[in-house]
Amino acid sequence: MQIDKLLILDKSAFHGTSINKLKVFVKHHCVILPYTLVVECGISQKVNSSKNSKDPMRLIQRLSDVVKNGAFLGKSPAKIVSEEKSRNGAIESLIDMEQTQIARNGELNDKLDLNELREKCDRDLQLKIDFVKRWAKEFYKTILEKNLEKDFRRKANELNLQKRLREWLLFVDSERDKMSANKWEWQMTRLYLAWGSELASRRNNSGPSYKLDDIDISNDIYDIYYVSHLLQADGLITHERKKGLVPSLAMAAFPDKNVFCSIDDV
Repeated sequence: MQIDKLLILDKSAFHGTSINKLKVFVKHHCVILPYTLVVECGISQKVNSSKNSKDPMRLIQRLSDVVKNGAFLGKSPAKIVSEEKSRNGAIESLIDMEQTQIARNGELNDKLDLNELREKCDRDLQLKIDFVKRWAKEFYKTILEKNLEKDFRRKANELNLQKRLREWLLFVDSERDKMSANKWEWQMTRLYLAWGSELASRRNNSGPSYKLDDIDISNDIYDIYYVSHLLQADGLITHERKKGLVPSLAMAAFPDKNVFCSIDDV
């Protein structure tokens, strides 16, 4: 196993790579399957679908099979934050050995209550969506109050998504407490604020037709969670197009880390 690199696999790479290739890959690399991947597999609505890509039980089984071959499950946000508070600093590892062992014992399907998982996910997700959109509205209000509409339109037209996100991150980072930089909870916050700033910029560039309240950013919240793991991981594997949120945010927030388009590129 190549223990020199800790890698994160996002949903697009998990779904877009054959199970046989995944099994071989995780035997030779240290790979974390983040908690949000378990959530996204578990909340799939196509129960008993004939397609493996839609049935939650089949997806959880696929995930378990990958873990049995060497991958690790990541800690939940609640567990990470709890450990950071108890340590008053960064956690030692993102790996959840307890949940990993449950999966390797073939008990993950039995331990998961999918209805409970969906309900908890809906509650937690809505809180994060509200937080991002609230910031976006405040940021847009600031753009108007300071007569910065033209400046932000210029940035929207001249800079690609990665460069814009880098600008928003620099602004957010200037406001942070230096002692919190190595904490995962802060990383999540800065990534949420950067994406909220991007939404505000899009509102400014598009005009009244771009209604923040009507935009579905559920998948964006999940994507941000994958990227946050680069605080400790060395690389992230995603099949998302290069200009998409995951690679753009990853390269903007963690320029010294690796973003791979497939497991073949590692």
